[in-house]
Amino acid sequence: MMLSIEKKVLLVLYFMLCFTFQNHAQDTAQYDLIDLGLKIFKKEAPRAKDAKSKKVRFSIMPASNSSGKVSVSAINFAFYLADPDSTNISTIYFYPYTNFNGRYSFVVNSNVWSFKNKYNLVSDLRISAIEIEDHGLGSDNDINSYALLEYKSFRARLLMNRLIVRYLYFGLGYYLDYYDKIQGTPQGDFSSDFETYPYGTQQSHTSSGLVMNILRDNRKNSINPDNGFYTNFSYQFYHPVLGSTYRWSGFLADARKYIRLSEKKRHLLALHFLYWGTFGESPYLDLPATFTDREARMGRGYYYARYRGGQLLYGETEYRFNLSRNGFWGGVLFANLQSYTKGSNTNFMGFDPSVGFGFRLKFNKQSNANLTVDFGFGKDSFNWHLNIGEFF
Repeated sequence: MMLSIEKKVLLVLYFMLCFTFQNHAQDTAQYDLIDLGLKIFKKEAPRAKDAKSKKVRFSIMPASNSSGKVSVSAINFAFYLADPDSTNISTIYFYPYTNFNGRYSFVVNSNVWSFKNKYNLVSDLRISAIEIEDHGLGSDNDINSYALLEYKSFRARLLMNRLIVRYLYFGLGYYLDYYDKIQGTPQGDFSSDFETYPYGTQQSHTSSGLVMNILRDNRKNSINPDNGFYTNFSYQFYHPVLGSTYRWSGFLADARKYIRLSEKKRHLLALHFLYWGTFGESPYLDLPATFTDREARMGRGYYYARYRGGQLLYGETEYRFNLSRNGFWGGVLFANLQSYTKGSNTNFMGFDPSVGFGFRLKFNKQSNANLTVDFGFGKDSFNWHLNIGEFF
């Protein structure tokens, strides 16, 4: 009997769980996949001081599935630009993915901290050719009614934050998004919002604008935070003078809180709230949508761009815990809600919920990067995600 991909993943996770408890339950020293590889190939592990002094922590995942895409790899670089005791860990993520049928995307995200966290540089670069199922605007739509939306895009976003006072930053940046060969094709007898929307539905357009940013971040490690509080307020202004096709603006408020429930064991409650609104002549493809946030990790349980609207409210809570004493194996339980408006000045249309669970394998104990596998169940929806690093 042939097993589905979901059943195969669960079967692999079951054997990994048995292996972990059998071999490492009595070992309280931190253990990761690198240690396991050294043990299998009978190589000597580096001394602790050598591992601590290593400037770059490197993690790579050869393949994954997320939001309906097949990923060739997911690569994470973690490093310190100065003394780890006074400087946050910097990260660079590289996600090349394709469906091997003309659809692809190459994404590079970075979050870099300078000496004593005086400056914080955030960038987002990507090139893509995408085909998605577009169900229209708002939270209340039918999963069986959609249009096939195709486009190519180029993104270059750069933001520099400067420390003002303890953990508080002010930043300026520039955002550029170019869309080309845009085409929407309704499937069956379906009246598509894309066809009637007035902005950004022609063959190509450009969004070019300036960004003002206020950030407060006291997390030491954004890959896998143990505690801390993150807040970010961002205002984007797009205008033809700056090269933008349309005149519009966007506002984002993002808050994340991490609460340690135990000082001795890994029991962590993570909370995430996001408001994202667009106003004016907002292009269709720049409207808030599922998984279109910068990290592309908003909305487990649904696929990419399942919901879209002029404004978004999003909330998520996650319980994180260890399943082995050495931290090699862990798990999460999560629940999230998302709600959209049809336009910038319309009311929110109810919430679309999702719940799920996930497993964690310690990929690199020096950077605290986990290999994550998550299974989410939404309204008339199921999706699974294999990745590096926590979702938020």
